[in-house]
Amino acid sequence: MLRQMRSVWEDFTGTRRELIKKELAVARARQAEVVAYWNRHKITVMDRWDNRTRGRGEMAVADIPEVAAQWHQDNLVHPENVSATAQRRGEVSPYMWQCPLAFGHEPWPAWPKDRIQKGAGCPECRRLTRLADLPTLAAQYSGQTPASDITHASHESVPWACRTWSVDPSTGFWQLVEHCFEAVIKERALQGDGCLVCAGYVIDDTNSLLTWFPEIADELDAPDLDPRWLPTSQHNISRKHAAEAGGAGTYATLPWRLRHGHNWEATILNRVHGTGCGKCSTSGISKEQVRLVAELSGLIDLLTPTSRDPRLPDGVPDFASHRLTVPPEHKPAHWRYKDVEVDAVFHLPHGVRVGLEYDGAFHHSARQRDRRQYENDKSRVLVEAGILDLLIHVRIGDLPEMEAPHALVVAVPERATAYQQASAVASALSARFPEATPGLDAYLNGGMARHEAAADAYITAVWGELRPPRRKPKKAAPPTPRRLSPTAPHADSLLSPVSEPYRNPENPDEIVRDYRCGCGNPEIITSVQSQVTYGNTRSCGCLATQARQRPRPVISKTETHAVRAWAQQRAIAIGGSGRVPDRMTASFRLDQAGRGDLLGPDGLLAEARVREWAVTAGLQLGARGRVTGELWLDYSTNELAAGAQIKEAPDPLFGH
Repeated sequence: MLRQMRSVWEDFTGTRRELIKKELAVARARQAEVVAYWNRHKITVMDRWDNRTRGRGEMAVADIPEVAAQWHQDNLVHPENVSATAQRRGEVSPYMWQCPLAFGHEPWPAWPKDRIQKGAGCPECRRLTRLADLPTLAAQYSGQTPASDITHASHESVPWACRTWSVDPSTGFWQLVEHCFEAVIKERALQGDGCLVCAGYVIDDTNSLLTWFPEIADELDAPDLDPRWLPTSQHNISRKHAAEAGGAGTYATLPWRLRHGHNWEATILNRVHGTGCGKCSTSGISKEQVRLVAELSGLIDLLTPTSRDPRLPDGVPDFASHRLTVPPEHKPAHWRYKDVEVDAVFHLPHGVRVGLEYDGAFHHSARQRDRRQYENDKSRVLVEAGILDLLIHVRIGDLPEMEAPHALVVAVPERATAYQQASAVASALSARFPEATPGLDAYLNGGMARHEAAADAYITAVWGELRPPRRKPKKAAPPTPRRLSPTAPHADSLLSPVSEPYRNPENPDEIVRDYRCGCGNPEIITSVQSQVTYGNTRSCGCLATQARQRPRPVISKTETHAVRAWAQQRAIAIGGSGRVPDRMTASFRLDQAGRGDLLGPDGLLAEARVREWAVTAGLQLGARGRVTGELWLDYSTNELAAGAQIKEAPDPLFGH
């Protein structure tokens, strides 16, 4: 829902940004016209002053008609009595002027010398575009000063209110909200900045961490931070804070604390994406491993981790893995960490320490990567460093064979139970250390697991559930029907639609429509809309009936045989019997009449030539612009007739 809401906000912001661009373009065009007007006014006025015929002190304001026309009527003197060079430095001019443009600008004071010798114009026209000239942006303005009194390029920061839709995460319903924020007018009008709340720069009740992820906000361990004003996607700190910290790769980590006492640091974005406490992570442990360790703990002395998991209730044994620190002199150079993880550690008689590694198919199969070399190095380093005396590798299922001199490899079937796995490990360990498992015979004779309850208690405390609930198959939602859009019939069609398009009840994949034919047939014709649009269906059938009733031109048998012989002589493919194609007959007639210049390289008439002639002559083509057989013959007849007229025409030089 959060992603959908942000998508809606982005669409609203993009639509408003485009509207503001269009309104700004209109305002700038008007501003350009006004600036051009005052530039022409300045040139005209200064040109009159430079080409004056009287002295400087003899010129009055009235001698410059363009400036005198702007003399305000409330002035106490007339322009004929005011010198064109009147000016007193440091004083406000007592003479008022009126803007000649119909924008309703207030009169302004100015000295005649500035207006005539410098060509100064209306000061309001130089900053003509106001915030009110951008209605889409002005609708979000919520300041006290009227929008008509603020220029669109002002550097002032003012309040705004963006009215949009938001999702209530508790109910999933959409509701009208108002995003309140402050921003600079110029940045919104000229730079296209949108709502800062929609963009996530300002946080309120619609996009805060507390609103959308209250369970994560409850784990925040920072009393000075209020989750009501924290975002849901913060990951990197700002550039300013990064520069102060001395590194651009600094993350905006916050402290978190679980109810059972674990503390850690992570960014808000990581928490929202599912990252939790690293100490509570179960990524490196499996429930099958826990069940095996629980069974072995009844046969061998289990060494519990140094720090007990606070999630475990009293009386529940801790089957967590161990992190063993390798001394620097024993750590291989290619190892990234100084600590290695071992799934369990047991104490045997005579001070023997044995580690356990549960190699499941998910992490240790060769399909992902071959970890055998790392496991060999791991067992060797732990033994050489004196941390362990032996490392047992329990290989589950069909894993690659492993030969480790410092390890004991025990292979068990993939579907072996915890009892079967523990029996195999204890038997292999007893063969290596005969006094290691004194109760092994009794355990093997029992034939069943003994510590399943302890394993279930640990799994429930750590995972929160004994077994994951079976996921119910999602019911496939019915496909959303495609919106049916009406399309116009082909230009040559006689059909006119009398209904909206609808799906064919017998074949829902077809979009049909009801039509009425222009031939006068009163019956309603139902046809596929696409066929009518592309011209495949042009009538109720009347055009096909007319075509069948139209007599075809008669071709004699003698001419048919001559055409066949002509085609065979020119190696043109032709059928063996029946009527020859009309295109072939037309080409034959033109060739026999000496008009081979009209034929193409293949020895036949070109279809484009005949189609162009038919369109120019206003003759009707076939379906989809096809050249009919009648048109082929008519074209050849027309060309032969035109050639005969040229031959019969008298020669203008000899008069015959």
